[in-house]
Amino acid sequence: MVKIKFMNKKLLYVLLPLLVLILLLVATATYGYIVARSLTPDIQALQNTTATLSTAFQAQDLISAKQESQTLRKEIADLDTKYQKINWTKAIPFIGRYPQDGQHALNASKFLARSVESLIISIEPYADLLGFKTNQATPSGQPKAQSIEDRIVFIAQTLDKISPDLEKIELDMNEAKKELDQIDEQRYPQTLAGKNIRSKIVAIKSAVGESSELLSQAKPLIKLLPDLLGNPTAKTYMILFQNDAELRPTGGFMTAYAFLRVTNGKIEPLSSYDIYDLDSRFNKKVPAHEAIKKYLNETYLNLRNSNMSPDYKVSMDLFYQYYREIPGFPKPDGIIAIDTRFPVEILKIIGSIGVGGWGNFSAENDPACDCPQVVYALEQIADRPVAGTRVARKAVLGPLMHSMMANAMGSPKHTWPKLINVFLDSIKQKHLLFYFMEDKTQLVAEDFNAAGRVQPYDFDYLYVNDANLGGAKSDMYITREVDQEIEMAGNTVTKTVSLSYSNPRKGSNCNLESGALCLNGVYRDYVRLLVPQGSKLLSVVGSEVKEQVSEDLGKTVFEAFFTMRPESQSKIVFKYELPPLDLSTYKLLIQKQPGLPSIKHTITLNGNQLTLDLDQDQELILN
Repeated sequence: MVKIKFMNKKLLYVLLPLLVLILLLVATATYGYIVARSLTPDIQALQNTTATLSTAFQAQDLISAKQESQTLRKEIADLDTKYQKINWTKAIPFIGRYPQDGQHALNASKFLARSVESLIISIEPYADLLGFKTNQATPSGQPKAQSIEDRIVFIAQTLDKISPDLEKIELDMNEAKKELDQIDEQRYPQTLAGKNIRSKIVAIKSAVGESSELLSQAKPLIKLLPDLLGNPTAKTYMILFQNDAELRPTGGFMTAYAFLRVTNGKIEPLSSYDIYDLDSRFNKKVPAHEAIKKYLNETYLNLRNSNMSPDYKVSMDLFYQYYREIPGFPKPDGIIAIDTRFPVEILKIIGSIGVGGWGNFSAENDPACDCPQVVYALEQIADRPVAGTRVARKAVLGPLMHSMMANAMGSPKHTWPKLINVFLDSIKQKHLLFYFMEDKTQLVAEDFNAAGRVQPYDFDYLYVNDANLGGAKSDMYITREVDQEIEMAGNTVTKTVSLSYSNPRKGSNCNLESGALCLNGVYRDYVRLLVPQGSKLLSVVGSEVKEQVSEDLGKTVFEAFFTMRPESQSKIVFKYELPPLDLSTYKLLIQKQPGLPSIKHTITLNGNQLTLDLDQDQELILN
């Protein structure tokens, strides 16, 4: 009996402190719950303001965005003050991690709100060009912009002054990222009360990280833009026209080129030339690319065929190496490649234009080719068989660019943002490529993914690159689809990549003696697959020649060739094994070939299928 009493007494000594601790935890939880409930209206108000701010930006209303950003910053500060009432709970084991995360989220919100305010201040002087509504008056002494050229001149003269704002934005973005990085999303359930929790945290962290990276890439470009626009020193650029109707590795057959000078933002068109005129002055006996020898029967290099590397810089290194040795031509500061989609998109905005000596050009569909009229007109000028010499026929590029620029520069104010978007979309979709002579400028273009480079990548990778070698202008009518099937067995990854081509249109009369324009002929495609270095080719089905395996640009390259008649389809299938890669999280980078429209890609991994229309380089994370 005494022993039992002693045990009960001892148990009491143990249970009493434990009971006190439990009561404290209950009291703490109750207090925290009450305070948290009291914060609900503040959090809801914050969400409403954020949504309104987002709507204002989407509506390009800078006046409302400025007001809402100021409201947002005040609401975050008020919420932070109230949040301190439960901040002491972060010292409690286990439970304390959640209020700590809340404080990190609040801190990140402060930095992000401040960066939004700085961003608004930065873009306000250029609001009209970007299409934002603003009540900012024109500063005293600054002439009111009457044209897009006035605004470009203004950019060239003032853009370097926003560097301090960019530094502040970058600093705040980085601090926000640091705060969010301290939140471990694995601590949170996938869903709670029917709402996604963990995925939202991941999405927010990812969005802030991507925004920070984008700013890091854009900042050097913004700093460099005045220099690119000829301030303080005038710049000369070669505009190189790549005809994507006759697809080549960097976007199209190099048809013509022109020069323009940019001085303090003012653009002055200079001379333009046919690419054959350049080749007539190039007399060196340089061996041609192996595919050119094999499929075009040309022993020596013609500069018009010097863009056989899928990497635009590598191709331009070769082109410029020999171009600069030809006397009598300007030495440009950069080579800017365009394809037909760039002028088509510009003409959609500015409408039909007339070009003295060459006729009218528009983006309207021409039934003769079922393509934009400007494309058909350029093909008529450049490629219809005529008696006599062909020199200077393709020199239409200069006058066309001149007329387009004149009309664009004098376009109504409401079209300015559309023109800017065409420029940016053309870079993203690789219808505009940049190559610069100065290393620092070239690096900025590469960081902005505007230089057509083949990217290094440590995970799975795919770049399908086609070259039309003697197949007329058939790429005007060909559609493509790419299907990737991925099989994982232990550490072995086997891929089957199927490339499907379809040309539904009737063939053209390609008899030279008929004098007809040969647009749609027998397609002759030299196709290359760039895959992770060390990949092992298992089989190729559909190639008319024996497949080749080589190494280039830090990749393994599979080469094949096939022909396809009009009104038919073709398919070529590559099966290969990936080298050892860390694919615990399956990451895949697909690079888009310049000159092509969007292409449907279907990817199947472990029975899960993903379909997307690829119009730019894209990194995917597969499940």
